[in-house]
Amino acid sequence: MLVDEAMARVSASSDESVEARCYLLCLIGSTLFVDKSYDRVRGWLYSYFRDLAMVGKYAWGAGALAWMYRQLGRSSRAGSGGFSGCLTLLQAWIYEYFPSLRINRRAPEPMTEGGPFARRWEGPIRGGDLQRKLDHYRRLLDGFTAAHVDWLPFGANPSRAFPRSLYRGVIRVYDVAETYDPSRVLRQFGYRQVIPDPVI
Repeated sequence: MLVDEAMARVSASSDESVEARCYLLCLIGSTLFVDKSYDRVRGWLYSYFRDLAMVGKYAWGAGALAWMYRQLGRSSRAGSGGFSGCLTLLQAWIYEYFPSLRINRRAPEPMTEGGPFARRWEGPIRGGDLQRKLDHYRRLLDGFTAAHVDWLPFGANPSRAFPRSLYRGVIRVYDVAETYDPSRVLRQFGYRQVIPDPVI
């Protein structure tokens, strides 16, 4: 569905619930579940907004993570035309775990489960020669070792502060289902990494 087309339909409607559904469809579709079209949202998203009372009860973060995992898998294939998914989520993860890639951090705010972690970072890097910046980041990435990773950006025992982070199972949204297995990244939870169990 074209975003402009959806907004035109809303303008013609006087029903506030229609306006709310359309607004949420465009907002969620253009931030959490982005595809490569950049001016369309997925039609299946509308089913999540039929009952407005339910919107706040969905696990939008888990759905966005499942969608991003699927898109990362697709974009890693030969011949892929780029990446789609929640780039804010990916950028926030990069800033938390890779200090040398961080942009300026805002004044420290208390961390709470379910809080907007991405809000802790300043806006985009401004100006400058993009090619020079690209070359700089390529050199940084080429030289990365385990010492360049902040394995515990959320403190010494993040699993105690954020118990949901140890969930192991399937996360899904609509027809996308992805395995979430924290045993594959135990160091980020303050544990020693061992060879993880087979996926299947």
